[in-house]
This record gives sequence, C-alpha cells and structure tokens, in this order.
Amino acid sequence: MTRSPAPGWADVDGERIYFESTGEGPPVVLCHGLGGNHAAWWRVVPGLAGAHQVVTWDQRGFGNSTRRSGRYGPEVAVGDLAALLDHLDLGPVQLVGQSMGGWVAMGLAVGHPGRLRALVLTDTLAGVFTDEVYAALRRTAPDVAARVADADGGHPALGRRFCAEHPDLAYLYRQISSMGDKPDDTEVFAMLGAMRAPLDAVAAIEVPTLLVVGEEDELCPPEAMRHVAGRIPGASFEVVAGAGHSPYFECPEPWLAVVGAFLARTGP
Repeated sequence: MTRSPAPGWADVDGERIYFESTGEGPPVVLCHGLGGNHAAWWRVVPGLAGAHQVVTWDQRGFGNSTRRSGRYGPEVAVGDLAALLDHLDLGPVQLVGQSMGGWVAMGLAVGHPGRLRALVLTDTLAGVFTDEVYAALRRTAPDVAARVADADGGHPALGRRFCAEHPDLAYLYRQISSMGDKPDDTEVFAMLGAMRAPLDAVAAIEVPTLLVVGEEDELCPPEAMRHVAGRIPGASFEVVAGAGHSPYFECPEPWLAVVGAFLARTGP
C-alpha cells in the first residue's frame, strides 16, 4: 500500500505553491496541464511511488496554490518549479510535463539543465513550434473546434471514446479541473502560444528524453509530437493506443508501463 502523501507549501514571491510528496526513492516531479492540478495524477502516483519520491504540485491559481500577485502562467511557473526544488532540497530530478506542464518542464530543461536527470513530455508541444508542427495542428483544428463547441462531448482534454465509455471518470476530471482560482483558459492558451522554446536550446538538450502521446489526441496530435521528438537528440517516442490528450488519466496502466520503464532506465 502506498503511503499517504505529505502535503506542504513553498512560499515563492508572495505566493503559496502547494505540493505533495509521496513515496521514497529517486525524485520524480509531475507538472500538470491546464485541465488539471496535483489531484489529476491520482491514477498514476501509486504506481510510481513504489520506487520513487513522487512530487505533484499546483501552478499559481490551480488547485491549492494562490494567485494573488497578478503574475502567473507557464513562464512564471518555471521559476516556481525551480524554487520548489530548492525548497525540497532536491538534486537532479526526473521531470514529467503534461500538456501545459510540458511548457514548464521544457522551460526548466533549457533554462536550468543541471536540475534534470531525465525529461518526459506527455501530450504537449512544450513550446516547440515548427512548420511541421503547425501543419499537423491545422489538420486537427476543425475537430478540436467542434469538440469545444459540443457541450455534451466531454472534456476536450479527454478522448471522445473515453468520455463515452467512462462518463463517471470524465465527470470527475471536470470536477478536479474546476478547483482553484484558475486563470481564463483563453488567456493561458495565448501565453502558451507566446512561450516558445528556442530550437537551438532544444537541440542542445543532453538528458534522456521520452515523448508520449495518446493515439487519439487532437490537441497535440501524434504527428506534431513526433516532429517535436525529432528536434531533441536521442529522444524516444511512444504512442499510447486508444487514448486521447490525457493517457495518464484515461488509461494509466499502459502509460505507466512506458513511463515507468523509462524512469527505471534513467534513474540514478
């Protein structure tokens, strides 16, 4: 049985950044997406905590973290993450970024490379924009727009099939997503579009890197993520069959099999 998580707060620039630490071993830090917070990882933390110290945390305005200063978003979150690692006195970590959290993980990877032992980018473009990525996004844009407009289509961050087959879990995802003093989604999307990872810095990443994507992800389609993987030297690329934008939530077992094996290979 996994030990209960130990909660805490890190005081950063007038904000209180909430985190939870579960298990013991090499540290793995999970960075949530726009639809999530620390609680969204509930289906994979127990599977990781048997061999790792798993740290989940909330970006400003998400979950239990405050958003009082007027400064928030993925660029600010990079500094918050570095401060959190200092607060926890963690050396190089294995870092996982999902969707919006991938921008934060990439920001730490290119801005503070010594803080990483390994990098996992799951269902995220992580600020890597190229002509090939834009072309892939244009192909799925009509499906994404239709999904957002369909009030009965389930959360856009979850696969269509998952929402139809598991309406209870899709409802739970929406409840988790509603927590906190969240910024406006449109505003955050604009921040993500403006926060670009320099391609030369991406090409200089030296830590082992894994990119994972759901087969049916319309927000970050596999074709786009394959191009992102091609920009990172030696990066591995895996597709989780039958999953949408959140395979860690939709089908945790195959996601854990891929990510867990990578973490085992790249740990200390």
